[in-house]
Amino acid sequence: MIPRHDPRLKAFGSDNYAGVHPDILQAIAAANGGHQVAYGDDVYTEAMRQVFQRHFGETAQAWPVFNGTAANVVSLRAMTAPWEAVICAESAHINTDEGGAPRWRAASSC
Repeated sequence: MIPRHDPRLKAFGSDNYAGVHPDILQAIAAANGGHQVAYGDDVYTEAMRQVFQRHFGETAQAWPVFNGTAANVVSLRAMTAPWEAVICAESAHINTDEGGAPRWRAASSC
């Protein structure tokens, strides 16, 4: 297969610009065979929980998410009650680059 772009070019504007690290791609390929129960009851999520608890204590919890925006939204929801808010600079990443995702909670809670 011929690449459609020059893989030697690097950009630091977003983590979404980069390809998948080869070790991660290999792990995804290895996990792709067979079947596993979904939505957190699989062996991979359990292994992730064990790693987090080993590093952060037995009460640590982790939620795998698809991308950075999802991670930011989950984190903000975990830290704030429905009636609370996060105040940030107009230039903050969650304000300029998250497509309004963190604001959804406040709007949907009304």
